[in-house]
Amino acid sequence: MRVPEDVPQNVFIEGLRCLAAAVASEGRYDSDRLAQLQRDLLLRILADLKVARDVERHPEIAAVPVNRPLLIAGFGRTGSSLLHHLLALDPNARTPLLWELWHVSPPPRPENRSTDPRIDLAQRRLEAFTRADPAILQIHPMAARAPDECHWIMRHSPFLPMLYEAPEYWAWLKQLDASELEELYAHYRLQAQYLQLQCSGRHWVSKATAHLHYLPALFKVFPDASIVRLHRDPCEAVPSLCSLVASYRRLFSPRVNHDEIGRTILDMFADNMKRSMAAPDDRAGQIIDIQFTDLVAEPVATVKRIYARFGYPCSAAFETEMVRYLETQRGAPKWRHAYAAEQFGLSREIVLERSADYMAWVKPRCGEVADAAVAM
Repeated sequence: MRVPEDVPQNVFIEGLRCLAAAVASEGRYDSDRLAQLQRDLLLRILADLKVARDVERHPEIAAVPVNRPLLIAGFGRTGSSLLHHLLALDPNARTPLLWELWHVSPPPRPENRSTDPRIDLAQRRLEAFTRADPAILQIHPMAARAPDECHWIMRHSPFLPMLYEAPEYWAWLKQLDASELEELYAHYRLQAQYLQLQCSGRHWVSKATAHLHYLPALFKVFPDASIVRLHRDPCEAVPSLCSLVASYRRLFSPRVNHDEIGRTILDMFADNMKRSMAAPDDRAGQIIDIQFTDLVAEPVATVKRIYARFGYPCSAAFETEMVRYLETQRGAPKWRHAYAAEQFGLSREIVLERSADYMAWVKPRCGEVADAAVAM
């Protein structure tokens, strides 16, 4: 896939060019797999163009409020899915569902949000995931009608170099300055407005590792945001995410470069934590730090603590729904996720060396994260 040279240059197009060149590098994908991957990228671009067309026709979308957004900004495998599913149970929350994120246009409507034909399209795509690698939905459960990560509607995010072997694209993404990050992240806000045009809530709830990447611009785009940062022993989180990324990569190729995955994911962790540690001090009241083990041990209490910190009303009905959901999950079959740093060219010593500054920084905020060895 080649982005035409006569397309006006901007950060969105620049990133597409970088990504297209990276995945086409010799030896990464054979011609059939590369064509499949290029079709996947094309679908992303077409979805973006549909939204752009709708916004041009309906400029009132840009005036839709994004009320008191509650953003989960945890690195991968830190318990963010558990917290996200619980927060989505609040009847006041507007949490985008997977089918909405995959098929944004036209904007969902209240009367058919549970029956929209795009739900079946999303379900068929999930079935294709399972055929490519059954482990994907076991490591990271996904469902068409369930909440999912907002990286699906971001023009550029760290998810793309997880999905595709494209280390050059990751190098491009992490060097963007604050103004370029703000330009891209403002487009994510527009997508959030679009999804709330007909189906709004009292507050927007989103989770994405990408929120960490966009921290330098986050409060410019969402001045009243409440941020939940999740923390887990990097010797668990990093190899666990590497394992999930290996499954993602098998969607496009049976040959997976495990060492490149290890290098990229560890570098992402170090870069994300650097951005987190640099968050502005004057926004400290809008950020709460939660440890993975505390969330897993007392999920309802953790949600109540988050709500108390930020002033969201926590109703008895919401608490009842959380308890019911957790009971259902406890009765579900368990799948053991096995992984090791060495599978990805890493070791405990290498991970700890890259994480030393973060480990010292996080301890006074939510306690020692090392030895948090609960697998998830």
